Amino acid sequence: MTRVDYEAIRAKRIELDITQKDLSERSGVNVNIIKQVETGRSNTDEENLRSICQVLELDLDTVYHKDFHDTKVVAVLNNKGGCGKTSLCCGVGSALAEQGYRVLLVDSDAQRNLSSSFDMPRTPQHFGKAVLQEESLLDYIQPTNYAGIDMIVADVSMGMLDMNIFTKVHRENIVRSILQPVVDKGWYDYILIDTNPNLSLLNFNVVNACDYCIIPVQPAGFDVDGLGTVVEFIQGVAKYNPKLKIAGIVINRYDARSRIISETAVGQLQECYGELLFDTKIQVDSKLQASQWENVPVLAYTNSRITKEYRALSKEIVKRCV
Repeated sequence: MTRVDYEAIRAKRIELDITQKDLSERSGVNVNIIKQVETGRSNTDEENLRSICQVLELDLDTVYHKDFHDTKVVAVLNNKGGCGKTSLCCGVGSALAEQGYRVLLVDSDAQRNLSSSFDMPRTPQHFGKAVLQEESLLDYIQPTNYAGIDMIVADVSMGMLDMNIFTKVHRENIVRSILQPVVDKGWYDYILIDTNPNLSLLNFNVVNACDYCIIPVQPAGFDVDGLGTVVEFIQGVAKYNPKLKIAGIVINRYDARSRIISETAVGQLQECYGELLFDTKIQVDSKLQASQWENVPVLAYTNSRITKEYRALSKEIVKRCV
């Protein structure tokens, strides 16, 4: 996918006091193509853009991005601890990268389990610092040891982050404003954000910056009971972020050994949430705990049942997040 910064082209033409007709005559590009480019209706081809930029004295690389990715920002959210948000974020992110997508993982939880899953060391350049200082997250991106995956790490000091941002002006939009420069760059296909187990001001910020939310839920009584509150929270944020959608609900940590309890919970979820449920269930697998102990993503650690499930789920997510 390519992207043309048509606003910059139009602004430069107006600044130089050149009409579209004049630009057409000087560049040799049809005036109708120039009109389409300036309104974003056409990316045209590189040669036409090069000719236009030469007349406008613009650097082609600043307005023409050959390898631009239409970034989707996705939060993995639930206020119930132990439902597997981090393992889902790690597994899905790895599976997406396997498919050739560029992925940025953002750890917004002070427990920093996602950061540890990729054996990322602590650093002063962490998500909490960027939020507090309201700095672009572009300078906080770090490479991982795994192809196609970068990360913004968390830090244990982020435990006080909610209290510290409460008094800030526009406190609900901080994450959106510092993440937007990354989205605008078009470096990634997916940005996955691992959240803390609270419906807090920080998580309002995170969800407010997203296009989609994925809700992992264990098939157990207490987890199912609290799911409605999470859905209401996301719907509340959507009043401020109209593009926000729930991509789906993932039945996570499904335990076939407790079939009666698990199937009863699954039945309740299907009755209440129907089409929101993903088809793929992520089952309990000891290989996941072993990979976490070794600080290695499970898809790099083993090829077992759970890795196949993450791959299947990631394909469903791609279909829903369009």
